[in-house]
Amino acid sequence: MPSRNRQYKMTVAGQLFKHLGLQMYSGAVPAISELISNAYDAMARNVWITIPTGHSIQQIDEIVVKDDGHGMSFEECNSLYLLVGRDRRSGQSEWTKAYNGVSPRKVQGRKGIGRLAGFGIANGIEIQSVKEEEIAHFALDYDALTKNDNFADTEGYTPDTLSDDGKSTTEKPNTTITLSRLKISRAIKDDEFKRSIARRLLVLDQNFTVHVNGTPISRQEIPFQFRFPENTGEWETAEFANGQQIQWWAGFCKDTIPAEEHRGFVVYVRGKLAQTPWFFDLSGGLWGQHGMQYLTGEIKADFLDEREDLIATDRGTVRWEDPRAVPLKEWGRKKIRDLLETWSDKRSEEKSKSPKITLYVKQAEKLPENDRRIFKSIVNRICAIPQLGEHKDGQDITDELVGFVYNAMTNRSFLDAIRRLNTASPEDIRHLEQVLSEWDIIEAVNTAHLVKGRVEIIQKFAQMIKNQVREKPDMQNYLRDHPWLIDPKWTMLAHEQSLDRMICDKFQISPSKEREGARRLDFFCLGDLQTTHVVEVKRPGSLVGREEFDQIRDYVLFLKKELQQGATNSEYNRAVVKGLLIADRIRPGDEGHANMGQEAGIFDIRKWENLLRTAQSMHKEFLDAVTKRAPNDDPRIVQLSEENGINALG
Repeated sequence: MPSRNRQYKMTVAGQLFKHLGLQMYSGAVPAISELISNAYDAMARNVWITIPTGHSIQQIDEIVVKDDGHGMSFEECNSLYLLVGRDRRSGQSEWTKAYNGVSPRKVQGRKGIGRLAGFGIANGIEIQSVKEEEIAHFALDYDALTKNDNFADTEGYTPDTLSDDGKSTTEKPNTTITLSRLKISRAIKDDEFKRSIARRLLVLDQNFTVHVNGTPISRQEIPFQFRFPENTGEWETAEFANGQQIQWWAGFCKDTIPAEEHRGFVVYVRGKLAQTPWFFDLSGGLWGQHGMQYLTGEIKADFLDEREDLIATDRGTVRWEDPRAVPLKEWGRKKIRDLLETWSDKRSEEKSKSPKITLYVKQAEKLPENDRRIFKSIVNRICAIPQLGEHKDGQDITDELVGFVYNAMTNRSFLDAIRRLNTASPEDIRHLEQVLSEWDIIEAVNTAHLVKGRVEIIQKFAQMIKNQVREKPDMQNYLRDHPWLIDPKWTMLAHEQSLDRMICDKFQISPSKEREGARRLDFFCLGDLQTTHVVEVKRPGSLVGREEFDQIRDYVLFLKKELQQGATNSEYNRAVVKGLLIADRIRPGDEGHANMGQEAGIFDIRKWENLLRTAQSMHKEFLDAVTKRAPNDDPRIVQLSEENGINALG
């Protein structure tokens, strides 16, 4: 039979402290937040944090957390602070006593393990506390604390007593925690650390200030596109069927919130974070998931820590499976759905009120009734799509998309009008005016896009000139393939390769220099049914003189003679041949020779700068002329003026 003298015994291994420290507070923000909470319960008005930021953590770096609370005596350090797991509220009031000119506070601590939070980021913790003009000073060592296999069989762990322990001082009460031999190595970002600490505390006010590296931190809401309730700093109250009450607010940013840890609702208990940001396990659907990227909010729920603590040991999550927490979780899921729906409606309404969309809708009243109804329906759908605001280099393209639909609808209306015109009587002027009016708009829109593209090419070409790229093949080929750079009226001119070959054969010119003694190809021919142009291109800044003038003259006269001899009566006009020399500088003394060629009508000379300025100006004039024929209140014409920068093209 078993002995009746047997006794069961529970022991505590030193490894428990590893789990309570390292694995539960493995980050600077959660670890230091616990030390701040202890200072709050000690009735401190100020907490000063000194922490290395902006560089990788070094072995010699330390983190210091000092407060001006009531401090601890030697006896209190032993019986209260070093008693791990002591319920702060057991047998005592849940309120602190007034101190430091501050009214009593609701106690935040409860589990009695927050003092181990420093071990999450450091191997050494030094505690110095002043109370009643006496110093208590000791140090805890992580390795020594965790190596003890069985605290029940020993006298426990004995911290190191430091040299000034027990000495008298004139200092006011305070407590300083110094963390050394840090376990973290990654650089701490100063601004990010301050924001994260502030995010965890609702109790920051004139009676409780946290200073980080000499700078007081504060809780500041980011700008919101929509906030519920509307005014900054306001909270709404919600009451559940079981009598539980919460206070809450929520906000949607105009753009997505970059940091994932800042999205969702934070739940606070007694002014301290109890649940890191989350969405109450709600997926939200396709658009709902997207809307969650814009949403943040906060909830005060003190009932989670009243009769029984419903906060997980890591002080970062709530035990949501507990029946007393379920009503809040259900409320949160429903509230997020409602908020996402409201947000979608408000964004759609706000987008639809943009000046451009308003103008499109107004002009759409001219469409047939069915087309008008379809257009308005499509506009509502487009404005309701949140993702549109994140495209095109961060610019909202809703206006552009609505404009695209409007153009499609009105162009279809234009085609319908043409069909009606085809069946109308010659006296039906109304249909004709309708078609011509719409034609002016379409022509202006298409011309604007063409001119905008051309002006961009002109500007790019000007940059090539500034960089003095070689005239062949870059600049010469550019002009050959885009003759409107020389003159907008040359748009339809084609490159006449057969005429190039005629000149090459006559003057022994070879593009590839295959023939010995052959000259390099430095011209090209452009033509239509009436005129042929021989264009010779010289590098920007190069000098030209008698030799170059004689060369372009010889090309023109030769080609004119050949075309006249081979032309039929119907092709005779084709024998009109003109020369153009593009060059910047004329060699001194050769100006007269240049004037002779120009006065005879054989060739013309243009400088690069004048060439591009003229092309750009003529394009603007062409666009202006086309645009003036269209109604200036049509949204497509308004959009041309604003987006294509008609006035800036010249």
